[in-house]
This record gives sequence, structure tokens and C-alpha cells, in this order.
Amino acid sequence: MVALIGSFFPLISTAAIALVSLCKGAKEGTLLFLWVSLALVLLQQSGTENPLLTAVSIVSLGIMVLAAEVHRVMASWQWTLLVIVVIAVVSAQGFAILMGASVTSLVATAQDVLNAVKSQGQDAQLSIALSESMLLGLVATILAIGSMMSLMLARWWQAGVQNPGGFQKEFHGFSIDAKIAVILIVILVVGQFFSQSTQIWVNIAALPLIIAGIALVHFAVKLFGQGRQWLAFLYVGMIMVGKPVTLLLVVLALTDSLIDLRSRLEGFKKAKT
Repeated sequence: MVALIGSFFPLISTAAIALVSLCKGAKEGTLLFLWVSLALVLLQQSGTENPLLTAVSIVSLGIMVLAAEVHRVMASWQWTLLVIVVIAVVSAQGFAILMGASVTSLVATAQDVLNAVKSQGQDAQLSIALSESMLLGLVATILAIGSMMSLMLARWWQAGVQNPGGFQKEFHGFSIDAKIAVILIVILVVGQFFSQSTQIWVNIAALPLIIAGIALVHFAVKLFGQGRQWLAFLYVGMIMVGKPVTLLLVVLALTDSLIDLRSRLEGFKKAKT
């Protein structure tokens, strides 16, 4: 019931499926995924919603089963997040192949909305010629971000019951291996030379680094006993400022991967005290 009703709220349904998969395995998680997916299909058949939107919701639930199983077996946030990125990209490409008409229809609808907003003079920056590639890139990004947040929420729930404080410890220690971080940076740099529609796809590679950067900030705030207002500033900055803040997080994550900033910060604190 939580997974079903939670489908009307952000993260709840996907996190519930991830929690079951983490605690009881992929078999139980798949069973729950199938029941919720059936309900979503029935709702779509009785309404007028674009089938692509329902498909995206169903795929987001399926990603949770796979990602939770990867994390349960490998106990590695790095590989779990990378798997989520790959599945999100492959899924979005699958929508283009299997649901081309629905994608075209949704692009037309979204473009009409953008044109209507622009005609009302609300935002001059909305003069965008939306393409199917851009829309699907955005879908892949949303799938990846939503899946990462849902899995972390589920892991937090699990740790709260089975190992209080366990999630905080593993999240604060999360970093990307140096070789993987360099590969992701190369992908991001090379991608900036391509078209805007291609950059949307390439920028998905930044997500694991951004999460690692956020984890480093959380670690530093706790290490130096700073108030939570610093974390609030971080998240508000990500929302209000956007790219400069996320770029800083990527740089922090890369630096941590190359020279182990956490150990250096711990050494600095010991020397200071």
C-alpha cells in the first residue's frame, strides 16, 4: 500500500520498492514492482495521460530493484550509482525505439507549453527548440537523479531500523576511485564540444561526482562540528545558483579522488587540536 499510494508522491514508491529489495532481495522487490506497475498501467488505461509518462514511472520502479540488488551484493555506492546512470541512459534510448509516437507527442506538448510561457513574456530564456533527443536526455537525467535519491532514502530507512547511524557513516565515506573519476571528467569535457542536445546526455556522467562532492561536504561539516545551516546553504545554492555550485562539487569530488581530501582534513583537525 505504501508503494502504491506513494506513486502519487516524489520518491516514496520507488524508495519503498528499494527498501524491500535491500532487505529481502530482488525476488520480493520484483514482486512488489510488478503489482505497483500493474496498478499504474490500469490507471493509465482509464485516463488520458501520455503512455510515455507511465512508462517512465514503471521504469523508475524497475531501476530500484536492479540498483538495490547491486548495492546489496557489492556494498559499493560508486558502482551502484554508475549502474543507475547506465540503466537510466539505456532506458531513455529504449523509449525512443519502442515508444516513438508517444515521445513525439510529448515533445509537441512540451514545446507548446514553452511557447505559451514565452508569449506571455514570463521568461525570455525559454526560446528553446525542444527536440526528441533533448527530451529523452532530460528523462534520463530525471530517472538517474530520482533513482539515486530514492535508493539513498531507502538505505537511510534500512539503517534506521537495523543499524542506526550506519547510512551516515557510509555516505560520509563515499568517494569515487581516481581512475573512474578521471574517466567521468574526460567524458564531461569532451561532451562540451558537442551540440546542446548531446550535452544533456553527457552531463549525466557528472551525477556520481556531484553526489561524492555532497558527501564530502557532509563529512567536513560533521568533522569540524559546523551547524546544519552550511548544508542548507549548499542545497539552496544548488537550486538557486545551479551550475557554479555543481561544478564546485565536481571539482571537490575529483580532488578527493586524487589526493584523499578526507584524510587531509582529518589530519588538519588533529594538528589544530
